[in-house]
Amino acid sequence: MRTVFIGDLHGCAAELAELLAALDCRPGRDHLLLTGDAFNRGPDPLQVWEHIQEHHAAMVMGNHEARLLRQLQALRTGQPPKVKHPDQQYTLDQLAPVAGEVCGWLEDLPLFIETVDFVLVHAGINPERGLAGTTRDEFLAIRTWPPEEGIAGPRWHDYYQPGDKLLVFGHDAPGGLVVKRRPDRRPYLLGLDTGCIYGGQLSAYVLEEDRLVQVQSRQDGALWLADNGA
Repeated sequence: MRTVFIGDLHGCAAELAELLAALDCRPGRDHLLLTGDAFNRGPDPLQVWEHIQEHHAAMVMGNHEARLLRQLQALRTGQPPKVKHPDQQYTLDQLAPVAGEVCGWLEDLPLFIETVDFVLVHAGINPERGLAGTTRDEFLAIRTWPPEEGIAGPRWHDYYQPGDKLLVFGHDAPGGLVVKRRPDRRPYLLGLDTGCIYGGQLSAYVLEEDRLVQVQSRQDGALWLADNGA
């Protein structure tokens, strides 16, 4: 069984299908893991959900999932969800046929997945306190270090001291692809959010093959940047 990580999807189902085909990723043979932010902002969150179900994909909680979960829980209790941007309402409308299933699945998402070989998180970890000392907010949204408003500044992983396991994260499309290796060339840090929703690429990494695979975005990045909130 191969271990396949895929970066932030943001509803880009067509690119996900193309990437899965390029990887020859097969349910039951390959273990598919996602960095989070799978649904919101992009064109086809329902199809993303169908791919997740087909491949029995595992995922960590992203900042967009945390908000989507609150919105779905509000709907489940008959309350109007707090919707800040049009893309959020679009996602809710698209997921309406499977809202109950998605809500239950989101409620079970972990903040991190750890095995003997890797740690998977959405945004990152606290570089001073490590995995055990990382707060929920940091798991979901850490980007700069020291923490600053906005997206500019040194990244948390510039201060990260590598452990024995590969650390995989997403979230930071402005930072792009991040691959940091040990002297023996084994990777110890991998950032896979390459901005597919903004016209970049959708990126995957096959652990056992030390192989990066990317497909080009089909999205109009300017459209999503202009019309949708963070």
